[in-house]
Amino acid sequence: MNNKKIVLRLLVSPFILGILFITYTYQCVKHFIGFVRYGGEWVTYEKEQVKVMADIYKVLKDKTVQQ
Repeated sequence: MNNKKIVLRLLVSPFILGILFITYTYQCVKHFIGFVRYGGEWVTYEKEQVKVMADIYKVLKDKTVQQ
């Protein structure tokens, strides 16, 4: 084993952990705000496309009826 690589990884690991923590915290806050604003349908909301689950079910039903 190369001890220099292990020491460098240990020195850099707090910075990597901090970056990961900030990223996941941001995602958690973003999803939480979406849940508070839209309730259980927060998963279906995107910036450009605002559809609710009922709209998606209707599209799927129309596609299966046409086939």
